[in-house]
Amino acid sequence: MTMLFAVIVLAFVLDALLGDPHGRFHPVALFGSAAAEVERFCRASAGDGVGSGLIGWLLMTGSTAAGAWALVRLLLAVHPCAGLFAAAGIVYLTIALRSLVSHAEAIRRPLLRGEPARRALSMIVSRDTAALGESEIVRGGIESLGENLIDAVNSAVFFAVLGFLFGGLPGAAAGAVFLRAANTLDACWGYRNARYLHFGRIAARADDVLHFVPARLTLFAVALGALFCGMRSGAALRDGIRHRNDHPSPNSCWGMAAFAGALGVRLGGPTVYGGEAEAYP
Repeated sequence: MTMLFAVIVLAFVLDALLGDPHGRFHPVALFGSAAAEVERFCRASAGDGVGSGLIGWLLMTGSTAAGAWALVRLLLAVHPCAGLFAAAGIVYLTIALRSLVSHAEAIRRPLLRGEPARRALSMIVSRDTAALGESEIVRGGIESLGENLIDAVNSAVFFAVLGFLFGGLPGAAAGAVFLRAANTLDACWGYRNARYLHFGRIAARADDVLHFVPARLTLFAVALGALFCGMRSGAALRDGIRHRNDHPSPNSCWGMAAFAGALGVRLGGPTVYGGEAEAYP
């Protein structure tokens, strides 16, 4: 377990120092390009249905996880430290805590100066931001953090731990990469439109399943953080459980509601997407 602790600490240190690297050669960007090619191959070979999407999903998640496992296994054979740092580097590439904090700060700083932060908010949400007032901007930022803390941080760490329990350092790297691959495929294919309604169904459902446990653990993580910050730890737990189902996503509201309780604020309500208002509790 000492090795696992070292991998996670090193991964977060790298994230704090380097942040989330951007550019066309970022592993996630390269994965997205590969996903487009695999989609074309699967549709041409097996059609546009659910089965074709399943084949594509298995190819992408399986190959990337296997590649991460093989790389760390190879470097462990060279030297234990090489395998340790390789696993930490791979886990680092699957988390984005500094990026979340940076986006939140980009919203918070203008608001403290009495300036609008609509453009900064638009970088992390899909809702319409042009007409939002200060309260709605704050709400959007907190909701985005609550949701993305699960997707961009906690789920990757959870699967790194799970992978380590089954396969040591190679398993930790493979687990984190598997989660990030599945999450990216949901972003690429998990739409409810004519093109992806069938082909992307597995990607969308798998993403919900994989985040199921980490989302619920996020409730306790936020409550613990609130305790150390002198905020409303008990309310985070109470409100997180009470409002866990107040969102179309089976997972997102665990983080959102926990933050609402910890901060003592009200989230949710009417939200405008593409000019059309949707009512959330």
